[in-house]
Amino acid sequence: MKTLLIIVLTAACVSAQAPRLALVDRAGNVTTIGTLPLSTFAPRLSPDGRQVVYDAEGAIWIADLANVKSPRRLGSGQFPLWSGDGSRVLFIMAVNGRQQMFSMPADGSAPAEMLIADARAPESWSNAAQVLTYITLMGSNYDVRGYSLRDRSNVEVAAQEATSEMGSRLSADGRWLAYESFETGMPEIYVEPWPKSGARTRVTTGGGRRPLWSPDGTEIFFDRDDRQLYAVKIQTGPTVTVGTVSTVPIKGFLQGGARRQYDITPDGKQFLMLFP
Repeated sequence: MKTLLIIVLTAACVSAQAPRLALVDRAGNVTTIGTLPLSTFAPRLSPDGRQVVYDAEGAIWIADLANVKSPRRLGSGQFPLWSGDGSRVLFIMAVNGRQQMFSMPADGSAPAEMLIADARAPESWSNAAQVLTYITLMGSNYDVRGYSLRDRSNVEVAAQEATSEMGSRLSADGRWLAYESFETGMPEIYVEPWPKSGARTRVTTGGGRRPLWSPDGTEIFFDRDDRQLYAVKIQTGPTVTVGTVSTVPIKGFLQGGARRQYDITPDGKQFLMLFP
């Protein structure tokens, strides 16, 4: 029995490999930057594309893309997101059993301050709209909420009692919100104007999760829990026109759960991804 136990533990250790952080271009060419801790989750690029923030081992870490092997610990927390100017990092901490959103200078020059008293994770920051979107979780139901950066008040976004919405992302011009909803029984991506007008356009019909706008607002990238990246052309204006979904020659990246684990560079030419 002792020998068998040793063999099982050794196999587990071999299979648990630190993920590779990589930049991947639209043609699928992978450039590995380095390795990150095994528990790394949902890395996010800074607005200038030079740094990455992620959570691992119960803490928030920031690293230069040129030197990811020497990260700086910002503090305890989960699910980080950069502010629009890159000067602050938003993240979640549990306080007395309740998840709350905090904001802290990215250089660690001041303590964290509580921003939202009930939040599961920050999702999208828009300088143009001056809005932060985030999700809440009640039981098994996710809802997208909004927070006005101008007057520090709540803003209605996408929330339905009978179904989950998540994965919100505002376009760079702050005029359009993309998110996923489970109202048909499977996750699909929708786009609607911002501020809300009551209009809404369904983008996918064969499933879609974790939408990500291209920086120029002409495409939405997403996945389907199959470790394959997809893209769809989209035209916004008085009305929304949706093109045909196509596969991007990028697959095999790590993804799972409600939070998107990939990001896009400011110029839209590469994706930041984790690979086994």
